[in-house]
Amino acid sequence: MQTLGKILAGICAVLFVLTGVMALFLFNLEQKAFSARTYKQAFNNQQLYEQMPSVLATALTASIAENRNSDPYLKAISQEEWEQTIASLLPPEELKALTDDALDSVFDYLNGKTDSASISLLPFKRHMVGDSGVRAVKLMLVAQPECTTDQLTQMGLNLISGGGLILCNPSAELLDMFTPMIETQLQFMTIGIPDEITLIKGTQSDTPNDPRARLNSARAFMKLTPILPLLFLFGLTIFAVRSLAGWLKWWGVPFLITGGISFIVALIGSPALNLLIQRAIQNQRTNSVPPVLVSTLRETVSVVTGQILKPVVIEGFILAMLGFVMVVVAIYLAKREKAVAPTIE
Repeated sequence: MQTLGKILAGICAVLFVLTGVMALFLFNLEQKAFSARTYKQAFNNQQLYEQMPSVLATALTASIAENRNSDPYLKAISQEEWEQTIASLLPPEELKALTDDALDSVFDYLNGKTDSASISLLPFKRHMVGDSGVRAVKLMLVAQPECTTDQLTQMGLNLISGGGLILCNPSAELLDMFTPMIETQLQFMTIGIPDEITLIKGTQSDTPNDPRARLNSARAFMKLTPILPLLFLFGLTIFAVRSLAGWLKWWGVPFLITGGISFIVALIGSPALNLLIQRAIQNQRTNSVPPVLVSTLRETVSVVTGQILKPVVIEGFILAMLGFVMVVVAIYLAKREKAVAPTIE
């Protein structure tokens, strides 16, 4: 009976090691990979806030193209021109705040707090109607091919009739003359630009069509993984522990192995976890999410991986050290018992 108990305890010990290593990685993965704070720190470390004009330009171009009532002048502006305009209008601190709000919106959607994700364009629109907007439009016009005679004639007529600009490069003198037209055009343009752009057009949560259902199931499993090694540790205790020295040995060895494996794998397992997170991000892409946003999030993977593995390294080291101390104490108690036994006899 005692032999059977040790066999069962050995099986529980092996299963504790396997599930313990798995729990350390998956639990920390769930805690870090689905938090906007993790990606904000990654954006800051990787200086990815500078790429947000490209994300906004892509989303804005798509939104204008889909809206049949958009101003023709807005549709004539290319994505590259929108990107340059956004970069010139939004100060770095406002661009960072806008990006942080967008990340909060995306992860609120993934975490089931909202049923869609969006990004606000109100800060951009506020700057468009000011002097900075006029300067940005002039820079855009200067970058165009020189105006033809017909285009200049049409712009002159538009200036009188209150019409719109034409995308071409007039002379410096004419450009100053067209400043009132630019200001008027900007007023109409800002009206045609939406206050916010939807990045993810989701469905209501807890519905069969919700793409987050499978993700939520996987995350629920990750959160529950620490229960498995605790169950095997309980079984090990029942089958084998009969004394203090036995408890220290039967707990110490699995702790030492689990912590040691986790510590080593966390130090060298960054490439594998990078690939796992990249696939998770890619699987969340839908037609409503600008591909450049997915690309930008994927550039944060190396930093996100570091944030996930750092607690695993620390927790693995602590668990290994705890197991080592328990094993050392168990050996000491065993030697002391052997030394005491002859004296008693």
